[in-house]
Amino acid sequence: MENGNSRLLFITDLVIMFACFFFVFKYYTGGTMVPLKGNILMGLIVIYWFLISVNSNILRINRLSNITSVTKDILIAYSVLSTITIATVAIFGQFRPNDKLILYPLLFGALSSTSLRLLYMVISKHRLKLGHQQKAVVLIGSGNAAKQIIATLLTTPELGFRIQGVLSDSDPGLPIRGLYAGKLSRFPDILRSHRIDEVIIAEPSSKTHAIKRIIDRCEVEGLRFCIVPDFYNLIPKWTVLNGLGNLPVIAARNEPLNIFSNQLIKRCFDVIVSSIGLLALSPLFLIIGVGIKISSPGPILFRQKRIGNNNAEFTLFKFRSMIVQPPQDSDTIWTIPDDKRITPFGKAIRQTNLDELPQLLNVLAGDMSIVGPRPEREHFVEKFSREIHSYRVRHLVKSGITGLAQANGWRGNTSIQKRIENDLYYLEHWSLWLDLKIIFMTFLNREAWKNAI
Repeated sequence: MENGNSRLLFITDLVIMFACFFFVFKYYTGGTMVPLKGNILMGLIVIYWFLISVNSNILRINRLSNITSVTKDILIAYSVLSTITIATVAIFGQFRPNDKLILYPLLFGALSSTSLRLLYMVISKHRLKLGHQQKAVVLIGSGNAAKQIIATLLTTPELGFRIQGVLSDSDPGLPIRGLYAGKLSRFPDILRSHRIDEVIIAEPSSKTHAIKRIIDRCEVEGLRFCIVPDFYNLIPKWTVLNGLGNLPVIAARNEPLNIFSNQLIKRCFDVIVSSIGLLALSPLFLIIGVGIKISSPGPILFRQKRIGNNNAEFTLFKFRSMIVQPPQDSDTIWTIPDDKRITPFGKAIRQTNLDELPQLLNVLAGDMSIVGPRPEREHFVEKFSREIHSYRVRHLVKSGITGLAQANGWRGNTSIQKRIENDLYYLEHWSLWLDLKIIFMTFLNREAWKNAI
């Protein structure tokens, strides 16, 4: 669902929420007139839901959406909404944890909105597989890019495209007989004899004049067209078209955090969360500090040089969970399960992630973010860079206390390759919603805790 359909879905979500609140109110109170405080709360919920919607993917449902991802997104969205709503009622009114007038409507709303999306996706995917709502396309080209496009469209009907024919001045050697419709000169004939919705141009960039003729014809006919570059295998899936003067420039990857407004939003979020966290958790800091002092000799805080944003070195803070050791050991020895260097008290705070809390100071200072790729020691940065060529790309964003890799369970003594895949996905798809989603996953996803050592 996009554009107008996204607005329709947003309105539908609100109607579901209002209906759930009204019927639960009527069921438990017997009345039909919602008091002024209730109406004000519903107005605030509209604002909260709008902010959640524009910063998440809950309204961006299309034929390629994954059912599991959509379900997870909407449930996390309602978890955020519930948390904010309960906090609002707790601050400005009285709230009891078993207050049915608040919790039940949110629960029923979450179930209804999730069911609505799943029903839409199941029906739309089924219709596409049956051949409904598919766009007829003409493919121009015969190289590897063209063959890759043919294979993709034939094996993925849910994309919604049907190949009407392939045009090329050389024999494309197509996998299915009947797809080849002739040379490029037949393009006008194809347009006259068939109803074509879109044209995909996959000719080598050396055939500039041929590509220009096809584009001009598409413009005359009012046809949508897209161009697949013959160097498609050299660039990531998600790229951005920028401008350098009057020249179009293809960026190697999409980097939302390379935009100043997004940097400002993320920094404000980090400052607010780290400030509140340091104030609220200060009693816990004191308790952990006493526990460390009692359990083993040495300082309470552990300081270590890590590599962060733009490959810059900074000092990371943690609660000390190991015996005091020489820097050459702590900087070069990988932590493993049942590591003898970990103290009994240290094991407890590591398994509960409490040892990471002092990094709120790093966040407040601007060296780290609440969410981002985990920073690593220089020794291991050098080692992993030799093994994984794109390892240092993760340093294009600030390091975080938690990250997508950690929320998905790729932490401790697990696959470095998987961590990098998660880190690069985060770098290319950042949004404030993704940060909130990762924070919730860090607390609620069982995978995020199982590899803590």
